[in-house]
Amino acid sequence: MYDSLLAKSKAVGLMPCFSLELSRLAAYFRQGVALQYLGRHADALAAFASGLAQDPKSLQLLVGMVEAAMKSPLRESLEPTYQQLQKMKLDKSPFVVVSVIGQELLTASHHTASVVVLEAALKIGTCSLKLRGSVFSALSSAHWSLGNTEKSTGYMQQDLEVAKTLGDQTGECRAHGNLGSAFFSKGNYREALTNHRNQLVLAMKLKDREAASMALSSLGHVYTAIGDYPNALASHKQCVLLAKQSKDQLSEARELGNMGAVYIAMGDFDNAVQCHEQHLGIAKALENKREEARAYSNLGSAYHYHRNFDKAMSYHTHVLELAQELEEKSIEMRAYAGLGHAARCMQDLERAKQYHEQQLSIAEGLKDRAAEGRASSNLGIIHQMKGDYETALKLHKTHLAIAQELNDYAAQGRAYGNMGNAYNALGAFDQAVRYHRQELQISMEVNDRASQASTHGNLAVAYQALGAHDRALQHYQNHLNIARELRDVQSEARALGNLGNFHCSRGEFPQAVPYYEQYLRLSPDLQDMESEGKVCHNLGYAHYCLGNYQDAVKYYEQDLALAKDLHDKLSQAKAYCNLGLAFKALGDFTKAEECQKYLLSLAQSLNNAQARFRALGNLGDIFVCKKDVVGAIQFYEQQLALAHQVKERRMEACAYAALGATYRLVQKYDKALGYHTQELEVYQELGDVSGECKAHGHLAAVYMALGKYAMAFKSYEEQLELGRRLKDPVVEAQVYGNMGITKMNVGVMEEAIGYLEQQLATLQQLSGNEAVMDRGRAYGNLGDCYEALGDFEEAIKYYDQYLSVAQSLNRMQDQEKAYRGLGNGHRAMGNLQQSLVCFEKRLVVAHELGECGGKAQAYGELGALHSQLGNYEQAISCLERQLAIARDTQDRLLEGDASCGLGAVYQAMGEYETALRCHQSDLEIAEEAGSPTRQARAYGNLGLTYESLGNYERAVVFQEQHLSVAAQTNDLAAKTLAYGSLGRTHHALQNYSQAVMYLQEGLRLAEQLARREDEAKIRHRLGLSLWASGNLEEAQHQLYRASALFETIRHEAQHSTDYKLSLFDLQTSCYQALQRVLVSLGHHDEALAVAERGRTRAFADLLVERQTGQQDSDPYTPVTVEHILDTVNSQRALVLYFSMAAGYLYSWLLAPGAGILKFHEVYLGEGVSEGGSEFQEGGGSGVVSGSSLEQHIASAREALGVESYYSRGCSSSETESEAGDLLDQQFEELNNKLNSVTDPTGFLRMVSRNNLFNRSCQSMTSLFSNTMSPAKDGNSSLPRRSSNLGKPPLRALYDLLIAPMEGGLMHSSGPVGRHRQLVMVLEGELYLIPFALLKGSSSNEYLYERFSLIAVPSIHGLGSSSKTHSRRPGPAPCGGVSMAAVVGNPRLPSPVMDRWLWGPMPSAEEEALMVAELLGCQPLAGSAATKERVMSALTQAECAHFATHISWKLAALVLTPNPEGVPGGASASVGVGTVGRGAGGRRGSSGRGRKGSIGSGYTIPESLHMQDDSSDVESICDSPPLQEFLLTAADILDLRLPVKLVVLGSYQESSSKVTADGVVGLTRAFLAAGAQCTLVSLWPVPVAASKVFVHAFYTALLNGTKASAALADAMKTVQSSKQYSHPSNWAGYMLIGNDVKLNSPSSLIGQALAEILQYPDRARDALRVLLHLVEKSLQRIQNGQRNSMYTSQQSVENKVGGVPGWQALLTAVGFRLDSAGTGISAAVFFPTSDPGDRLQQCSTTLQSLLVFL
Repeated sequence: MYDSLLAKSKAVGLMPCFSLELSRLAAYFRQGVALQYLGRHADALAAFASGLAQDPKSLQLLVGMVEAAMKSPLRESLEPTYQQLQKMKLDKSPFVVVSVIGQELLTASHHTASVVVLEAALKIGTCSLKLRGSVFSALSSAHWSLGNTEKSTGYMQQDLEVAKTLGDQTGECRAHGNLGSAFFSKGNYREALTNHRNQLVLAMKLKDREAASMALSSLGHVYTAIGDYPNALASHKQCVLLAKQSKDQLSEARELGNMGAVYIAMGDFDNAVQCHEQHLGIAKALENKREEARAYSNLGSAYHYHRNFDKAMSYHTHVLELAQELEEKSIEMRAYAGLGHAARCMQDLERAKQYHEQQLSIAEGLKDRAAEGRASSNLGIIHQMKGDYETALKLHKTHLAIAQELNDYAAQGRAYGNMGNAYNALGAFDQAVRYHRQELQISMEVNDRASQASTHGNLAVAYQALGAHDRALQHYQNHLNIARELRDVQSEARALGNLGNFHCSRGEFPQAVPYYEQYLRLSPDLQDMESEGKVCHNLGYAHYCLGNYQDAVKYYEQDLALAKDLHDKLSQAKAYCNLGLAFKALGDFTKAEECQKYLLSLAQSLNNAQARFRALGNLGDIFVCKKDVVGAIQFYEQQLALAHQVKERRMEACAYAALGATYRLVQKYDKALGYHTQELEVYQELGDVSGECKAHGHLAAVYMALGKYAMAFKSYEEQLELGRRLKDPVVEAQVYGNMGITKMNVGVMEEAIGYLEQQLATLQQLSGNEAVMDRGRAYGNLGDCYEALGDFEEAIKYYDQYLSVAQSLNRMQDQEKAYRGLGNGHRAMGNLQQSLVCFEKRLVVAHELGECGGKAQAYGELGALHSQLGNYEQAISCLERQLAIARDTQDRLLEGDASCGLGAVYQAMGEYETALRCHQSDLEIAEEAGSPTRQARAYGNLGLTYESLGNYERAVVFQEQHLSVAAQTNDLAAKTLAYGSLGRTHHALQNYSQAVMYLQEGLRLAEQLARREDEAKIRHRLGLSLWASGNLEEAQHQLYRASALFETIRHEAQHSTDYKLSLFDLQTSCYQALQRVLVSLGHHDEALAVAERGRTRAFADLLVERQTGQQDSDPYTPVTVEHILDTVNSQRALVLYFSMAAGYLYSWLLAPGAGILKFHEVYLGEGVSEGGSEFQEGGGSGVVSGSSLEQHIASAREALGVESYYSRGCSSSETESEAGDLLDQQFEELNNKLNSVTDPTGFLRMVSRNNLFNRSCQSMTSLFSNTMSPAKDGNSSLPRRSSNLGKPPLRALYDLLIAPMEGGLMHSSGPVGRHRQLVMVLEGELYLIPFALLKGSSSNEYLYERFSLIAVPSIHGLGSSSKTHSRRPGPAPCGGVSMAAVVGNPRLPSPVMDRWLWGPMPSAEEEALMVAELLGCQPLAGSAATKERVMSALTQAECAHFATHISWKLAALVLTPNPEGVPGGASASVGVGTVGRGAGGRRGSSGRGRKGSIGSGYTIPESLHMQDDSSDVESICDSPPLQEFLLTAADILDLRLPVKLVVLGSYQESSSKVTADGVVGLTRAFLAAGAQCTLVSLWPVPVAASKVFVHAFYTALLNGTKASAALADAMKTVQSSKQYSHPSNWAGYMLIGNDVKLNSPSSLIGQALAEILQYPDRARDALRVLLHLVEKSLQRIQNGQRNSMYTSQQSVENKVGGVPGWQALLTAVGFRLDSAGTGISAAVFFPTSDPGDRLQQCSTTLQSLLVFL
């Protein structure tokens, strides 16, 4: 054999060598020999191989290695191979010999030695790639066995490369298979899949069924690992087919087992069992007991997975029997493992422990360390479940040590996980997190997704216990995601249950519910009734906490059914308990009681004292709900007896708590205190801080009910201290809240707010729905505090937050409370519409809750609000529903509330008898209930009703009873009201001294209570009573104070516009009374200041709303005489100031530098009782007919022949028709429905109401008896209205208004004549007087001939004009603001014309064309006069002229509706004057299909939307909405206008009648929007006369004349003509605002030329081009050519060389520049006339300039 080799080595001999190399080789040899003698044959061979690697030629080492191999246990397998090598002459090849020995070592499992030998072979080297490939393959196997996967994979790659190089497809196939397995083990499934696919392809090419089968089987395992079960199943099925074809039944059986495993992963239990049974059948047929055992084991695992543990145990028992029969310890060990798992899942922990101990014993006997580790792990889990955590940890640590020893990374991960679970059970959560994180790291590295899923779940539990909720939630979610990715239904179900429990534990029930529901959808596949029951229980609990009690019942019933199926009495008891609680919450007390009695019965059968105690307590709670307090107490006493019986002190304390709460409920507070004191003592004895904390809270609640707030607060303080000791923020937050409520009860709102804010801060630390809801309730309590403090704006903010929280959690009762708070807050601020919305929503919520008391209260509050809004029918409907509920529920107090509310509504409606019956019913119920507060209310209301009936004596009786009861109860607010009422009634009875006494007492209380509105009202009344009693000085003082208070309240930002308006009439009345008193005292200058204050209130609000940035002055600064005189002195005109104060006309004449020249007063009233005793708080809204002023105006118009165009409200005009009625209706609705959206500042409503108040000309006797006036003695020097019936009406008006001031007008300093200006400060009906026409008997001159006349609404307007002018930039030379916007004869659809009698206006269109030509602009006439275009034009024009229908009743201009299909907001080019950018205006728009929003601040009121009318359905349907073609005062107010002058014409085609309201509304809207002046025609003027007037007026304006002088010139021109000299043709024009001067064409020409001349190099050419255009125009006009001629703007631009200014120059002389349209370029139109010789002047100027250039 190897003798020849040995002989050769002896012959050669070993010569001594002193080199280091030879020494090392000798060392290898000696080491090998030594190891051989020691019996370490593998290591000896490794030593020889290492030497040969150093010197492949060493024959001694080669011989020594062969000899050692033949003497080793390898000889038997190696010798045949060596003989073959000898035959092949390869026995002397070191590479071949070493590699063969290395592979033999590998086969014998000497992996470490084989690696050394084989790597030595590679170092020796060979030229044969095939031989090297075989070594690579062997090395990969050796390293794989050693766990060196990276090195193993590297050698596999080299093996593959060699096979590819050699074209060895078999080797390549084998290498791909090995690589696939390696990558699979590393979790690199993508690479594993690629290699096994390559393996399969090569095997199929080679037609190698065995290799193909191996590849398919491996692919199946990879697909299973990545969750691609369909492909996994297909792969294993193909393996089965191949095995059948090869008739390899054993392979077929094993692949069927693999298929079964895939089916289990897919959750297909039936197919899995079928596969395993087929596997078993084949194994039995083959009589292969081992395979049979494997099949039984798989079946056991399948049934275990299906949670059929009994069957699983039977199969594992079969495995055990077979193993014992075969005497196969490894199989026996596997059987014990399976039996242990099944027993553990059956909760038979002792038996499980025994099985796993036997498993461990066998592993130790086999010296199978891996199996020993698995058994230790299983035993550790059992000890952990038994609560023996220390032993469990020892076993898990043993498992970990073995895994580390074996370098089994996955096993290490499992060990870490089990240790983490043990620490978690011990409560050492930090340690648990540490080990679970290590487990997760390993499972991620080995890519064990199933392990990752469970580890995420374990980490989540630990983090949740540590309070790291965000991390916990993330890990729970990761668990769920991975489980779904793996399609592991069991794991997914666990994750869903855990997520539901997580959210439940945090009170996040809406989030928990979906997870539980998803779990239940999986439950049919789980077959785990116990877990399903738990989830049903949890889901029921979640719905219960959410208030979804029906759903709670549904799931609790499912829980009960499952518990019955499981015959689990304890679970049944729990289910009955919860089901009863849900039925109680639903109000089904019968079923609730039945369930709790079942619980009691089960508890007794189980002998479970805790359950019995719970059942008795629940029964007591149900009887409390049934209002059977006696029965409840009996149950609680049984609870107490049971606690004593079982000697359970905590139960005893709970029973004391229940008894205390019940006695507190029936107001037996002494007993309640006794029981809660015993409760506290028990907890203190037990040292139970938590229970002690609760007991203090219970005691505090009793003290609160007793009204002993100091004691309650002390108990809460003790409870807070205990809560802090417990470090329980939930308790702390609750106590802070209760302390805040305690402070609220004693009225210390500031302190209450502090505690409630502390509650909020504490709640911020908490999460969960209950904490969120507690925050919401804290917001609600804060809202109550701020409401009590009168800070309603802040209260509303908190109520809003409360509502938001309640809605987010769907808590209906809290939503109801929040809506109520919001409704009350908005009502207190005067936001009545918003309040209405809140109360309506509250009613909806109350209906959803279905609680009668809540619904009744909601109806009552809604009814009261409707009454306040004047919606009396709705109010009665709501209150009658409240009354019906009260009667149905036999709630007498509620019935009284409803009767009171109905009485108030009927009283407001004037149905006093019905009101009396209601209030009498309220009084009877109050007396029956013995409620002093309600009695006081009823007495007060009866007094008010009798007062309204004029039965003052009877009213006084009830009001005194009201005061008496209020005094008894010390109700200061009620006393304030009673004193006020008595003062008012005694005033009406003319008992002024008593009235003053009562009112002074009421004032004292109002000041004490800081009720400012009551104080203002009482001061107002007191001022009137003092005046009536002759105490004028004190009356003046009180009225001043009242007016100042009203002003202060109105100006506060927190109050709404609606609320401010509610005070407006009171303030108006106060100002007028104050004027009367001041005049009576002779303080005429102060009376003037008060009059001016009344004029400027509405405008001040508007200015404040529009102010931005720093302002020069406060608009609310009270007007003083000094302010007025400063304003008058700042200009040159005389000022004639008129003020109508409730029936009296006051007038002042002021001159610059001279102050007040003259004062005059005259009484205007007529038709009012001199001895009248009406006493109202606000201005009347009814018109007192027959005032002298109205009569004179009507007579003057009749005399002028224009009466048909004017009506005072009761016109007999023939034009009064259905259209007039409809307009009246629209007028009413427009004024009633203007709100805070349509009129944000209240400006329009104030103007309207103030005008109406003054127009009514009510005498002050409508506010107080005339006898209170100093004139009562008949000796007053006050001039009375003399009979003017014989005088001509215009003379009468002159005598009334001008004559008293003639002395001052004629003898005032300064120039006299037409250039002297007279400014008239007017109000109300005075605007309808043709002042221009007035003259005295001794004068031949009309007033307009003596003075340039202009009217203003207040002196304030004079002062603001100069500032306004200075702030407004002048027109840009290039036409930033166009010259004019001219609107004429809008085109209306036929239905509109027919319905509203707004017919065509051809004369107006002719006038518009003429004006447009004069002003050099394109008119918006006919269909072009849309609201969109007009509003846009207004924001760019210097002058606006309206030749349209005007609806004076609606204070609106009639325009063209938007064309069909064009929305209101569509862009439209506006051809007005020079096309340029807007100046300071907001573009308006309106349109069909929207609520007519203009800019962003105004919405057309609903009053402008036509109501359905069955009599005229067709016309309504055909008519566009009014907001599309009416330009209302509200629309105008929303603009920012650069306009200097607005002209509102009136034409004979118009059927609209001029009203003072319309004139005031439109003109003041234009002025407020920025216009400086408006010219109004007070009646229609014939067409021809109007043309003459308009031409003369604009010609004068264009020549640089001021508007007032231009008006006088135009009047004079018309008057001087023979045809139109009658005053009706010229005297009806009034200029309102500031006197203005338009930019004259000459000035505009100068500005344009200055701009052109800034470019001297191009100016000459530009001027020559412009001169040519001007001359061409003059030539056309001289030739009479009227046809249109134009050139393109681009052409002119090119010719002038781009010099700016040419557009402005051409526009100034009459050229019209139109912007580009569709298919039409921008054009320059030549003028067809030359008004004012502008063209001629321009031509001359241009020629002169060209001479010098």
